Amino acid sequence: MPADSGRTNLNPGPLSPQALYRGLYVRIASKLDVDPSYVSRVARGERQSKAIERALQNEIDQINKKLGRGHASHASTNKAAGKRLHFFVKHHRDRIQKEWLRQCEADHNLKKIKLSRQRRLFPVRPLIDEAYRVMKLSVRKMSNNTMKAATEHGCTRREQGYSSTELLEEYNLVRRCIFELAQDCNGQLDTHFLVHDLGQIGEALDLQMQSALRAFTEQA
Repeated sequence: MPADSGRTNLNPGPLSPQALYRGLYVRIASKLDVDPSYVSRVARGERQSKAIERALQNEIDQINKKLGRGHASHASTNKAAGKRLHFFVKHHRDRIQKEWLRQCEADHNLKKIKLSRQRRLFPVRPLIDEAYRVMKLSVRKMSNNTMKAATEHGCTRREQGYSSTELLEEYNLVRRCIFELAQDCNGQLDTHFLVHDLGQIGEALDLQMQSALRAFTEQA
């Protein structure tokens, strides 16, 4: 589900996709009196419901207006004009990594951990690559996937003196940087699949956090 997990210290802004998509599934579930997890499955294409699909489309249209975009159906009728989110994550990994470092160094708690830039960044690029790779899988295949980069991230941060909260905050920063990328590329994104893709990257990062935290606590 496209939402933040845990604490964040920097406001992503009232008109960022991260802010506007937060709680989307819950809002629709409340309107239609269904479980948010069912809305999530419909958004991913795992279930079918015309009522939920219409509600999702209406919500996307409203969000697109707030972001200064056209009607979502325009993007879906011309797929060549809109690329999927994983395309931008793949081709802007350097940007995500650079912005992640900037936000990390601005974070009140993370900047207290004295590491060189190289040591701080070392486990992050593999995390982004892994998230990009698994976000294209189904949720079931994601959960069966070995999150090797995330596991190594947890082990590394434990050795470097991180707390569990600080470990998880690094994932919040990755999530935020990807949402900011989506905001900047909003005119080029295929909005027909945007809710699905934001949900997929959220699932991937959540599973990575779980793997990293298991590795982190097993070493304690």
